[in-house]
Amino acid sequence: MATDPRSSFAAEIARLARKYKGAGRAQATTKNGYTVLFTGMWGEDVGAIDITDPDGHEIRRADGWKLGKTAEVAEFLWDVLQEDKASAAERKRLAGLKSVSITSADAIGPASSKETSRYHLTPEQLAQLRTLAEQMAAANESVAAGD
Repeated sequence: MATDPRSSFAAEIARLARKYKGAGRAQATTKNGYTVLFTGMWGEDVGAIDITDPDGHEIRRADGWKLGKTAEVAEFLWDVLQEDKASAAERKRLAGLKSVSITSADAIGPASSKETSRYHLTPEQLAQLRTLAEQMAAANESVAAGD
């Protein structure tokens, strides 16, 4: 029996596909509130599936497959939907932050090196970083002038 959400989702989608086999087009809502639209359902073939989760995230697959592969397709779509939701949450978390690339250089020693990293900073952090960079540049200028 399917107990994890992914397997339960896949089993329910497969059950709905079997239920509407040959319907041409069918729409249903799962127990957990996902809206599922099957199109191109003729005989043992499913043409496409559109799935919308309760939060409005939507995913579609339209390359066609055999009815018996619907659970496998649904598991794949579950994974993609979860990745999309995670990406959306990350974008929301980063909203209002400024993306900056900082390159650090080591010019001392026999092998100089450069390394670039990306950071997401609040406007306040960015202002502090600029101030610090200006202070470091001024300090470097005074050291260079002393040489």
